[in-house]
Amino acid sequence: MESEPGSCSQSKKGRSDRPSDHSPSPSPSPSHGVAINALPREIVVDILSRLPAPSLFRAQFVCRSWRALARDPLLLQLHRHRAASAHDPSLVFHCDHPLRSQLSFVDGVSGGDGRNRPARISHPPFGVVAPEFDLVGSSEGLLCLANALYSDDVYVYNPLTREFRELPDSAGHQRKREMVFGFGFDETEKDYKVIKIVYAIMIRHGRPRRVLLGNSEVQVCSLRSPTWRRLGNATNHLEVTPSQPLINRRLHWTSRGTRCNIRIVSFDLSDEQFREVPVPKSMDLRRHRYHLVELGGCLSAAVLLPSGVLKIWVMKEYGMKESWIKDYSIGSYLPRGLQNHEHEESNDPSCKISRILNRKRCGLYVRVLGMLRNGGILLEYHNRALVRYDPNCDKAVDLMLEGLPKWFESVVLASSISRM
Repeated sequence: MESEPGSCSQSKKGRSDRPSDHSPSPSPSPSHGVAINALPREIVVDILSRLPAPSLFRAQFVCRSWRALARDPLLLQLHRHRAASAHDPSLVFHCDHPLRSQLSFVDGVSGGDGRNRPARISHPPFGVVAPEFDLVGSSEGLLCLANALYSDDVYVYNPLTREFRELPDSAGHQRKREMVFGFGFDETEKDYKVIKIVYAIMIRHGRPRRVLLGNSEVQVCSLRSPTWRRLGNATNHLEVTPSQPLINRRLHWTSRGTRCNIRIVSFDLSDEQFREVPVPKSMDLRRHRYHLVELGGCLSAAVLLPSGVLKIWVMKEYGMKESWIKDYSIGSYLPRGLQNHEHEESNDPSCKISRILNRKRCGLYVRVLGMLRNGGILLEYHNRALVRYDPNCDKAVDLMLEGLPKWFESVVLASSISRM
């Protein structure tokens, strides 16, 4: 696979610039509110639903009528459905260096020439209470964050509006435990749900000393009904991820059982049942590292081979075992920013206390983040570099973002002004 400083030779039609208007800006007057109200509601909602989320958020401060329109449930629903296809995704970067648990954002990552606007830093308003938190979920413009020291403290946060909701504590857990989270929007109930799987940790003393996972309990809490409901035990050990692909109303995790028995497990947000996703033997997930991601509305599994080649399998028809297709093959690639990363980590003492770096696997770690409007694929390398891959010409472009920390954990976010 080739690498180049710019985009490939195949041209893409970019977004047109706004027409310049040299006429003086009109002074605010009541007539502007009357003009917008004179249009049919359906037309106004259709126009506003096409705006990027930051623009729609600012529009509500123009006047009272625009504020009411920006909070229209029909507009919010239409904007949520159009955001993924009408605009390039935004990225959220969670880092724990140099400040503990810092969030950075880049709106509309296009990656055209490898350069984007600088990242903006946001400190969640609950940071004083939970200065160290983990990013455990992302869905429909909202983030799910958990206190890194006391996982019972769970927050749902809109980084655009800075609104947040603290969920109630759930009692009855053992002191030593491991938690796995899930977070998604339930289209049936029109509500956000947080799933928490609690595993009891048992330590078997001896040589070698072993840490085992014991009994488990599944709990669910929604924003509309903020109480934790117990659903029983989990039959699989789900792996911790910063975000879970939501396809066909189901969240998805990877699961590692006994004897290297690897599964893909789903949780239906509507009927709140776990199910196993069928996988063909040809994928051979037991021998390689892999993770799950949503690409083009389909469940996908990115498999990293020892050679550094990344194979992406896509489930074209959800639930059909025969519909898995090896759709992408991305050659081994080393971003420029990673050429000296091993030397830096060995000499930087702060790397040893980073929760993000301690969670990553040995060797070069590559994550598929999502897909751009033009078909490009966003990749994260070793928690340190971002790359845009163009499958049309098999080329990779390093994304140069200003203001990012030394390392980070990134997720794709469809910005939204959804209220909690």
